[in-house]
Amino acid sequence: MQFGFFDDENKEYVITTPKTPIKWINYVGTLDFGGIVDNTGGAIICKGDPALNRITKYIAQMPQSDFKGSTVYVRIKNADGSYNVFSPFFTPTLKKLDSFKCHIGLSYTKWVVEAYGLKMEITVFVPQGSQTVLQDIKVTNISGKDLEVDVIPVYEFTHFDALKQLTNADWVPQTMTVNAYKEPTGHVVIEQYAFMKKAFAVNLVTADRPVSSFEGDRREFLGDFEYGSFANPLSLQNEELSNSECLRGDNVAALLIKFGTLKNGATERTVTQLTQKDSLEQAQEEITKYRNLANVDKAFSDLATWWDDYLSVMHVESPDASFNSMINVHNPRQCHTTKNWSRYLSLYQLGFGSSRGIGFRDSSQDLLGAMSHMPEEAR
Repeated sequence: MQFGFFDDENKEYVITTPKTPIKWINYVGTLDFGGIVDNTGGAIICKGDPALNRITKYIAQMPQSDFKGSTVYVRIKNADGSYNVFSPFFTPTLKKLDSFKCHIGLSYTKWVVEAYGLKMEITVFVPQGSQTVLQDIKVTNISGKDLEVDVIPVYEFTHFDALKQLTNADWVPQTMTVNAYKEPTGHVVIEQYAFMKKAFAVNLVTADRPVSSFEGDRREFLGDFEYGSFANPLSLQNEELSNSECLRGDNVAALLIKFGTLKNGATERTVTQLTQKDSLEQAQEEITKYRNLANVDKAFSDLATWWDDYLSVMHVESPDASFNSMINVHNPRQCHTTKNWSRYLSLYQLGFGSSRGIGFRDSSQDLLGAMSHMPEEAR
């Protein structure tokens, strides 16, 4: 079976079905701030050591179909007032998509999906030098008729001590807090933290446009005492979310962003942000920056320029196009990844710090791999 193809012109691997035998992951950002994003929208995001300062909850051992840390829901209002809710990532709703492409790029992942009369493009990346994950969401109506469309990006938070999240079911939820701040413009910033890090490690989620409502409590989001599911969140059949601030318990950040009536051929766009700072005040400058779509576009262009410069150090032409692709793009890209992450965070080594952490021996070898392309940093 074929699950995708290499696009050498764009330096991507393009996955053409969400149902891959195992998840295909990509790395965004660096160990300073970043993580992995899988081909169905799940994400492990951390700032520094993923064992000691993890932000999103991703349990790799759970089934392929499960929600894992991050997703985006899209909903279309039906004539009877109910909603057709699905995810362009396929998981966790598992509703059939008309077409699916996941572009695994250089420090970004981009989905291009068509379903239910909509074309959706979602790009996830961390700008160079930034400590913010941007999720750029574009929705185009290709149905031939007007559609009332909303998007609901969702993150689920973990305790910063990633292993403790799995081993202490009593104490951990009691440490977790979500507050929400609504600005006069209608923008909302969801603030999440464990109480012992309130003064210096605050996770923040927001968007570039006003939010109709939000949810901070997983129990409320799933509904019916959590007998609703991420595959079918009962709250998304309501006109609005509950605006719950979860002062202890299982924390999520869900933003209901209403595009309203989307005319045939029209496109709407929104960009979400996930970051961690000492405080909301410290984050305000960067939040404001990336609410400007021109700055988002420039950040993505700057990321591409950085990679062009990195790869330009060496270029090989041989009679074998696949060999050229490996030597010119994918091998130096892998060396960059292992230089940043060693063998520590993947779906093989899960970044819990319980076995090896960032090994001195392996990291020394990884630095040699990147020496030719970034000698000053490797040194």
